[in-house]
Amino acid sequence: MAKKLYGKDAQTFKKWVNQGAETIIDIDGQRYLIQALQESRVKIEIESDPELREMIKRADKDIENGNLFNTEDILEAIERGEI
Repeated sequence: MAKKLYGKDAQTFKKWVNQGAETIIDIDGQRYLIQALQESRVKIEIESDPELREMIKRADKDIENGNLFNTEDILEAIERGEI
């Protein structure tokens, strides 16, 4: 669940987090590990590969235009040697 901090709370939290990659905060005896979210490997791969980005754009356009195939259609096309 995402929460947003404002004002003094946000400033204090930023100070704590900027002290290291991982921060442990103790609230009433309960410890919480706070760390930055890492970019997903998939997102990094997509952003670094222009050919893959172009393929995804084409797929998005195909979906928008209703050019869709289900698994059964694809398997039948393979059996017929079309793919």
